[in-house]
Amino acid sequence: TCAEKLLSVTRLLRKPDCLISLQSSTAPQATMSSKGKYTYYYFNVRGRGEFIRWILAASGLPWEDKRFEMQEWQTLKPTIPGNAVPYLVTPEGYQLRQSEAIARYVAKKGGLVPTDDLAAYKCDAIVDTVMIDMFDAVVKFMPLKSPEERAKGFQNWNELAGPKFYGIIDQWVKESRSGYLVGDRMTWADLTVACIVNSLGLIDEIKASQDAYPDVKAFAEGIAQSGKVQDYLKTRPAGMFQF
Repeated sequence: TCAEKLLSVTRLLRKPDCLISLQSSTAPQATMSSKGKYTYYYFNVRGRGEFIRWILAASGLPWEDKRFEMQEWQTLKPTIPGNAVPYLVTPEGYQLRQSEAIARYVAKKGGLVPTDDLAAYKCDAIVDTVMIDMFDAVVKFMPLKSPEERAKGFQNWNELAGPKFYGIIDQWVKESRSGYLVGDRMTWADLTVACIVNSLGLIDEIKASQDAYPDVKAFAEGIAQSGKVQDYLKTRPAGMFQF
């Protein structure tokens, strides 16, 4: 059923990614990477892996978006080292795992990580806040439990967690003089924040919690409308679920 599928996907989204493999691909994994491209494997959902797609799009690097449905996972799973996604195969055949590590690697390759150490740290801190603290607060109530538990989870987000995290992002945006969160050009921190705000704005029960933070919404919309990201979003397939 749809409920069972969502519960299964959400459980997978909550699992920590498996360890990285730095060995070059061998059969059958060698067939996974298109020559000269980064090949990215993740469910046909946004979830924990969507921000990597935004970063890949903005980077200008050649890449292929390999999405799969829940029913395909059991067949695909044994062919992926570590049996976990997100999963990236580089043009050289290296197999990368761990969401934030993949994102940072791609961002560096695409010039989206500042060369200044302190600025790079600020990006790391922003991404950790959004992808660890904020994301996990959302995923706690996404599994389909009883309607009462779901309603309580949505209420908690709308009254407590949402204002807390949107307030943090709002402060980052207001402190910026350039329109970007770190420095005077787009970084992977901007893309990560905008992606999560965009995704949460698609969940009917909690999207209104963004309305009190117009600067946050405007910031996310501005990043989403930047050339290469906008091109990706125009052709992005509809996911299995809202989030």
